[in-house]
Amino acid sequence: MKIGATFFDGEIARDKVVSVRRVDDAVEFIGDDTPLTRWTINGMHPIDPPQPGQPFRITHDDKPGSRLVIRDEAFIAELVAANKHLKGGYSFKHIGQVFGWTAAGLASFAALGWLAMTFLPGQLAGLLPDRMRNEAGTQVVNSLVGASKKCENPAGKEALALMVAALAEGKSELPPLSVEVYDLPIMNAFAAPGGRVVFTNELIQKADTPEEVIGVFAHEVGHVALLHPEQQMVRIAGLQVLIAALTGGGVGEYLGNIAGIASILRHSREAEREADAFARDVMNSAAVDPTGLKTFFEKVMKLEKPAEPPKDANAAEPSSLEKFGNMFSTHPDTEERIKAISPLPAGVTPVKVMTDAQWQALRGICK
Repeated sequence: MKIGATFFDGEIARDKVVSVRRVDDAVEFIGDDTPLTRWTINGMHPIDPPQPGQPFRITHDDKPGSRLVIRDEAFIAELVAANKHLKGGYSFKHIGQVFGWTAAGLASFAALGWLAMTFLPGQLAGLLPDRMRNEAGTQVVNSLVGASKKCENPAGKEALALMVAALAEGKSELPPLSVEVYDLPIMNAFAAPGGRVVFTNELIQKADTPEEVIGVFAHEVGHVALLHPEQQMVRIAGLQVLIAALTGGGVGEYLGNIAGIASILRHSREAEREADAFARDVMNSAAVDPTGLKTFFEKVMKLEKPAEPPKDANAAEPSSLEKFGNMFSTHPDTEERIKAISPLPAGVTPVKVMTDAQWQALRGICK
């Protein structure tokens, strides 16, 4: 029988509607913009264990960055019943990779400790299960924004979507991500594990143009695409946290600690340079004026050492994010970063990311 499903190919940042059927020892699917694709069942692995009432997400050895999302419970039940390895848990392949790195690190811990702080996190970050990344991202965001209002004005959210679409024009393989705005009186933006990008309303209000906001957004997308938050999770929590997650443990106790949250957001100078380079590249490819990021950095230079406001005894307890201060307080050499940003090449006309009305809608997203 044929059923409907959605397919994410790992290259284009959107889902595709496909028709799926079981053919002998394989699953075949096809859609309007998806050619006939055949996945052998032996090569399929669940991203999350199947659960009643929940979509079943599957990937394949031939294309590990892709996802097939099935919602037909009868089809799922029949498929899983006949193929026990689809019931969940972590594949032997992934466990072997993780424990291989772990064994090597433990065997020469004294001599290769520095390697575990540099090379290893980049390798292990991509092996973190989606469920762990998403749970960690949710906990990071919740810990930082506290009870602050999430801004969801429909017109403002449409303007946010325009930013994503504009960057996708320059880099179609953007990673899956979500963009959120919270009503916090501090200029800040950050990327959390699981593809979460968060802005504060104050940052949007401080910006003079949409290009300034999209420049910051492109930088944070760079952190997401390069798995910097996940690398920090591995680096600061150590291999034991990863092993605990892969064997059914959790990271909630560590991530509940404010020092752990702060460490996840504090990227190295090299990671910041990589995210800056990603932003410049994607903005140039999408013909979005990169000088917006430059003018925003110039604003930041004026705010890097703000005067401490007088204390108000009746003021509410600041959120965790406010305690961290300005978003660029730990970032490297703002002047150096400004000098690295160049205008679009001669002859390239910058696109208009949004109309004046849409820009005002974004600025009013918390209303």
